[in-house]
Amino acid sequence: MPGPVAFFFYGTLRDAGVRRIVLGPEALSLNAVPATLEGYRCAPVERGRFPGVVAERGAATPGVLVRGVSLDAAARTGYFESEGTLYEVARKPLAVAGGRDAEAWVYVAAAALPVEAGEWRFEEWRRRWRPAILEDAGAAMAGATPAELGRYRRAWSARLSRVRKS
Repeated sequence: MPGPVAFFFYGTLRDAGVRRIVLGPEALSLNAVPATLEGYRCAPVERGRFPGVVAERGAATPGVLVRGVSLDAAARTGYFESEGTLYEVARKPLAVAGGRDAEAWVYVAAAALPVEAGEWRFEEWRRRWRPAILEDAGAAMAGATPAELGRYRRAWSARLSRVRKS
């Protein structure tokens, strides 16, 4: 059976409160380490309400590396991120604080996500959008059905099995 998942969060999931809502209770025991995704710009969506990363030469996106995420929490993340519609998930190399390198799963903007020009800024988001996003995330996750989460769980299980075989 596939084991824990490592994610790079660059947007709203950098926030511990949002992670707690989306990942569930296990979020409290997971450590978030500063990391950077090179070659991607963190672009605003809906005037900065949330971001999407897009490939851009010379760009760098700050975020956090979160390791040890369970399959169930990965499924919840896929549901929250509208995986396969607004975002695609891919393994990407990261530069981690302390000069180490790592690899993690990253939600990258899909063609359907209407990214805007400029840079999305986490601190600006916290000041302007955090309360509304906490409320929206709570409502979204409360609406997740067992069938939907099961579909994402199966997708994550298959994805991790393929990676381990390669």
